[in-house]
Amino acid sequence: MAKHKTAEQTEETAVDPAAAAPNEESQLGQIGDDLSGPLKRPFEPVRGWTSRLTGPLQYRKFTDANLKVIAFKFNLEADEKLPEEALAVMRDHKQDKEGKPTGLKFQDTRTHGKIWTIPNDVEGRALADKIDFRLSELAQKLEEGQAKTPF
Repeated sequence: MAKHKTAEQTEETAVDPAAAAPNEESQLGQIGDDLSGPLKRPFEPVRGWTSRLTGPLQYRKFTDANLKVIAFKFNLEADEKLPEEALAVMRDHKQDKEGKPTGLKFQDTRTHGKIWTIPNDVEGRALADKIDFRLSELAQKLEEGQAKTPF
C-alpha cells in the first residue's frame, strides 16, 4: 500500500525558492543596514606596505605570511649594486645599541629573489619602521642631490 500525502503535508515540505537561493542583494545587505564596521580585506600571503618606485633609491617593504618575515626588496638592474648609503643603513640595523643581533639578514629566496628579511614579530615590525624611515630620508636626500646637478 502506498501512502499518499495530503495537500497540507506537501505545502509544509515545499521549499521557498527565494529562501533557498540567496540573491546578491541579501549577501550585500539591505538598505539601512549598519555597515559602519570595518570591511574585512581578503587574506593575502604577501602584502605590500611601502613602495618607492621612483628616484635613485627604489625599494619595496612587504610582509610574507608563508615565510613569516618582513622584507625589503630593492629594485636594481642585473649589474647594478645597492648605493653605499643604503647598504650602510641596512648594516647599521643588523645589531641594536647593545650589540645584540636584531634578526635582519640578507637572503636570496626562490619566491622573492634577493631580499633583506626581519622576523615578523613586535620587535621586527618596530625595526622595519625604523629602517623604512631611514631609507625614505635617504631617498629624499639622493633625489635632492640629483636635482641640484644640471646633468
